[in-house]
Amino acid sequence: MQRYPWIVVRFACTRCRAYSNVRLAVLAERFGATETVGRLIEMFQRNCPHRPQKRNGRVALRDTPCGGYCPDLGNTRPPDLPPSLAGLSLIDGGKDDLLPVEPAPFERRRRVGDDV
Repeated sequence: MQRYPWIVVRFACTRCRAYSNVRLAVLAERFGATETVGRLIEMFQRNCPHRPQKRNGRVALRDTPCGGYCPDLGNTRPPDLPPSLAGLSLIDGGKDDLLPVEPAPFERRRRVGDDV
């Protein structure tokens, strides 16, 4: 947590859709300033229903392991930045991607056996 750059620490799970937003100061007060983000992710994964469970001292493997992660670790944009301060983004495409103005010619279907 010593080098985490944002005020809000977000945790999420891709399997069970659980999420949590906690302020960095609250985590530092509760777990200490020397706690790592990896250890906090492990603590978040303990509540996931997809985590491996221990039975008789052995770990029972599952098909879908817990997908708990911290989505802001590789991101350069702060998670608590308002959208109005993010700036404009360029969308690919342009005039060539527009639909034609004229509708396509209507093709009348004929029934089978219709001689008209």
